[in-house]
Amino acid sequence: MTSTRTSSDSLKPASDLQPLFDPDRAQRLMAGDGLDLLLASRRHNVAYLTDRFGILYWDYPEVAHCLEREDDGCEAPYYFAGVARNSSIPPFVVAHQNRAYVFKGKGWITDVRPCCDLPGQKPAIDCLVDALRERGLEEARIGVEMNHLPARVLMELMERLPEAHFTDARSTLWKMRSVKTPRELERQRQAYRIGEEVYRQVFRLVRERPGLTVNEVRGAQMETATRAGCPPLHFGYVKPQNERGKRAWSRDNTGATLIEPGDILFLDLGLIWQGYTTDFGRVAVLGRASTEVRAAYEKMRRCREAIAAAIRPGVKASDVFAAGARFRSENGLPAREGLGHSLGIECHEPPVLSPHDHTVIEEGMTLVIELVDGVGGIAFLLEDAGLVTAEGWKSLTTLSADLVEIC
Repeated sequence: MTSTRTSSDSLKPASDLQPLFDPDRAQRLMAGDGLDLLLASRRHNVAYLTDRFGILYWDYPEVAHCLEREDDGCEAPYYFAGVARNSSIPPFVVAHQNRAYVFKGKGWITDVRPCCDLPGQKPAIDCLVDALRERGLEEARIGVEMNHLPARVLMELMERLPEAHFTDARSTLWKMRSVKTPRELERQRQAYRIGEEVYRQVFRLVRERPGLTVNEVRGAQMETATRAGCPPLHFGYVKPQNERGKRAWSRDNTGATLIEPGDILFLDLGLIWQGYTTDFGRVAVLGRASTEVRAAYEKMRRCREAIAAAIRPGVKASDVFAAGARFRSENGLPAREGLGHSLGIECHEPPVLSPHDHTVIEEGMTLVIELVDGVGGIAFLLEDAGLVTAEGWKSLTTLSADLVEIC
């Protein structure tokens, strides 16, 4: 069913503010998938459609991201965002009443409906049905997240809107998110700029203050990111290892482990800037690397270059994987099941650089090349995100991909 309301070339925002996503692309994708409305229920997608991330990541004083039972006692703190294909139909948000302020007056969607399933309050299902009926969508094709929408909510929607057709829209949402708008890219770039400063701070600390513990370095990472306006780190691996038997993933390698001269640091950083994340890996040696370590790392770095050279618009993710796999086979590197992935709001998003993902790469995607290798029990991680341009893959970071030697 397609709404009889007047259509136009693109979705228009309900206020002077603009959506984070590309409305024209969203309209094309919904038309191609036969959808009249996208109804997001997973918090990542609600945040994406509304550009309000307080329900997803810590944003003082917001704590909704860590609550399954709300502080008012509600066991079902639901969040929904509805965006129609027809530009004359206004978008809407249904949000738990304690957190509705996250959306009210702060985003491009002006119709925000508080809900709560506690006695005496208006349940989420009533808010959803009202919003859909008011928009003339009783017979619409409504795309929902079948892997996330609670069965009770879906069953009630189907019962109360028997002429509507509910279908899985996960692929539509992923396709929307896979190609970034200029506003999204600026957030992603800023996240990597902050990540670069975090790494520079780590390198300074371990050079100037030998004998620090892992927890002390992680605390410095957190401080640097927080001062830059980020919420607490998504992750920040600092794993010291050496050729004398200290191993990155040993049970003895804890937050109290000392970082000592000669150690090789396995580093991985996931920080968030206005909803957009990094997945950023490096290797640093406290001193001079051995010939064996340097040679093994250089082989991994050249593998990264081979994968980057294969990324361009129009090729399949599986073809990029094949190019990387071929380099690894020809240069004595072990086979891997995957060599990278996309990222944005989440650290790992589709498409994935694997033999099973045949997604055609598009300009505007952000793809991470992720390589995990090593030598003699020492683990290496080299991981960067890059933007897919008409000319190919362009790294989002200016930090060198070379092995870092801290002397």
